[in-house]
Amino acid sequence: MKRFLINLLKAIVAVAIYAVLLWKGIGIAQSNDWLTVSVIVLTVLGVTYSASAAVFRIVGEVSGGIMVIAEFLNRHLLEPQKQRLLEQGRKQERDKIRARLERRGLDADEILSSENEQGEP
Repeated sequence: MKRFLINLLKAIVAVAIYAVLLWKGIGIAQSNDWLTVSVIVLTVLGVTYSASAAVFRIVGEVSGGIMVIAEFLNRHLLEPQKQRLLEQGRKQERDKIRARLERRGLDADEILSSENEQGEP
């Protein structure tokens, strides 16, 4: 289905390019005899074939470039920010737990150090 839609879009763009070029070509032509119109039609067909291929190649490259930029921004801006926020959340949670333990008269450092000495993670 995706391939069908892409081919349909290509056909629509090619027909649009052809129509515009044919319209402008006939409008510019000094005479409208059959030879001039047939030369314009053939020339416009060739230009349309080249232009539509170039347009879709450029669109493909631009969309690929956008994906590369999006990946770069994700890796270098969003992921570090996400990691910082996660670490900040963990630190706040540890501080809350530490405060609750202190209110109960327990020392979190002592509890953690005794667990580490026993080999527990």
